Amino acid sequence: MTKLEGAYARCGMDYAGTIDRCAGDEQMLKDLLSMFLADDNFKKLMSALNENNAEKGFRAAHSLKGSSGMLGMTGLHGVLKDMTECLRAGDTVSAASYREAAEREYAAAAEMIGSL
Repeated sequence: MTKLEGAYARCGMDYAGTIDRCAGDEQMLKDLLSMFLADDNFKKLMSALNENNAEKGFRAAHSLKGSSGMLGMTGLHGVLKDMTECLRAGDTVSAASYREAAEREYAAAAEMIGSL
């Protein structure tokens, strides 16, 4: 088991599917994980929730949903999927109910990436 595979396993994330999507290239996956951390969409999402801005929040959540899904971050992807649908409907109150879970899952993903 590689260090990256172990990190995914400890966090309950989908390494097998993710490495498959990266054609078995762990360096590519590491690069994508670094890009994920550098992306500012999580900050934009939190800001949009603070501002009750469904349109801005939807764009950020939708982008994060895609990248977290591609990267096998199953917990974060699941929360963002629900949050995205609320924001698509313009419902910032319901979207905000997922905020704590999104923050927790994002922090877990960031911690996993930082451990590499």
